[in-house]
Amino acid sequence: MKKTFISLIILLFPLMLAAEQYTNMASLVQMGSTEAVFETSGIADKKADVLGNALRSLFHQLFYTGVEGVNDGKPLVVKENKNYTMGFFNSNQSYTFYVVERDKELKPVGGKVEKTGSNYRATYKVTIKLKKLLADMKTNKVFFENKSGVDDVETTDVRETENLVLPTVIVVPYTKQGESYAMVMQNDYDKRIAVAEVQKGFESRNVTTIDLQAKIDATLRRSQYEQNAATAESNDKQLLLTSGADVYVTVDINKDIQAEGSRVSLIMKAYETASGSILASTTATPARRFRTTATDALCKYAVEDFIKAFLDDICKNLKPANGTRVVLQFAIDGTSASTFDTPMGRQNYSLSNILRQWVRRNAYQGKYHLQGSVEESMIFDYVTIPPKDEDGLRMDAAQFGFLIEQYLKETENIDCKVRIDGNNILVTIF
Repeated sequence: MKKTFISLIILLFPLMLAAEQYTNMASLVQMGSTEAVFETSGIADKKADVLGNALRSLFHQLFYTGVEGVNDGKPLVVKENKNYTMGFFNSNQSYTFYVVERDKELKPVGGKVEKTGSNYRATYKVTIKLKKLLADMKTNKVFFENKSGVDDVETTDVRETENLVLPTVIVVPYTKQGESYAMVMQNDYDKRIAVAEVQKGFESRNVTTIDLQAKIDATLRRSQYEQNAATAESNDKQLLLTSGADVYVTVDINKDIQAEGSRVSLIMKAYETASGSILASTTATPARRFRTTATDALCKYAVEDFIKAFLDDICKNLKPANGTRVVLQFAIDGTSASTFDTPMGRQNYSLSNILRQWVRRNAYQGKYHLQGSVEESMIFDYVTIPPKDEDGLRMDAAQFGFLIEQYLKETENIDCKVRIDGNNILVTIF
C-alpha cells in the first residue's frame, strides 16, 4: 500500500508543479556588480508557456524561498506588499522590466523544450538586473537590508531630497511625419545608437527603462503595429500608451566631425506618457571634442555629461503628487444580453450611471473626462488616479483597476474582468 501511495505521488508531482507554476529550481550562475545570471526551470501544459513559468518561478523563489548566493540565501521579501509583488506573477508580467534579453528570445539550455508525459519542461539561463530589482523593492518597502553582495544602490539628488519615486522611462527616436519608430530603428544607425546610449544613461541612474525594440517586436507579434506611413503616428502613440512607461523621451542626434576632434549633440525631450505634457528638454553637447568618430562612444560622452540634470528636471516636473492619468475603457462582453442602459447593482441604477459615479468619486480631485458612452462601450479618455492608495503606497493602473473590479464584484454584484495594458485599464462586463 505504501509503495502504491509513493508511486501515485511521483506520478502526480509534475501535475502539482504545473498547477503552482513555481518549480523553485533556480540557481545562481554568476554575480556581477549590477546584474546576475541564473539558471531557472519551467514546466507547463503548453509549450509556449514554459518560458514565462520559468521566469515567474525564478522571481517567486527569489522573493519567498531564497537563492543561494543572493541575500545569504534568504527570501528578498521581508514585508509583503501584494500591490507590488502580485505584478510579477499575474498578466502584468512586471518581471520583464528586469530580464536582460541578450538575444531577441531566450533559448532553452540544450536547445529545445522537452515533453515529459503531458507536460513541457525546459531550463533557461537568464540575466536579470538585480541591482535595479533590489532598488525597486526597497522603494516599495518589501526589502530592507542588502546582504546580496550587490553594491548599495546609488540614488539621485531628487530622490534623496524630495522623496520622489523615479519614473519608468521608454526612450524613442525623433521621427519626421510619416515615419514610425520601427522604421527609424531599422534604417537609421545613428539614431538607433543614440537611443541605446540614452537608455543606458537612465539605467546608470537606477531608472527602470522599457526597451523600445522589445516593445516593437512584441506588438508586431500581436499584429497591433503596422509599418505604414498612413498609420505610423497612431501606431506609435498606441505603442507608448501600452508600454507601461510613465515618461517617454525622444532623442535626435547631430554629429559634428572636425579635424581637431569630434562630438555629437543629443536633442532630448521628455513627455508624460498619459497626457503628452512636456517635462524636460535639453541639448546635450559636450564642451570638449574627442579623438574618435565612433557614434556609440560620442553619444556616451554626451549622455554622461547631461543625464543627471535631465533626469532631475523630469522628476521635478512630473509631480507625482498631482496624480497620474490613465485611459479607462468599459465594454460589454459579446455573450451578454446587457447594455450600459441596463439596470444593475444594489439600487438598480443603469450600468453607465454606476460606473460614472464611481469614477467621479475616485478620480483624483475629480479630474476625468468621459469621451463617450454607447450601448456596448463607455470610454474615459483620461482619469487621474491618486498618487497613493489608502496604505500610503504608490497607486498605479493595476491597483486602480483592482479597486474597480473589487467594487463591481463585492459591492454591486456585477461580474467583470479587468485587463491592464500599460496605462490603459480595460474592463469587460459580463
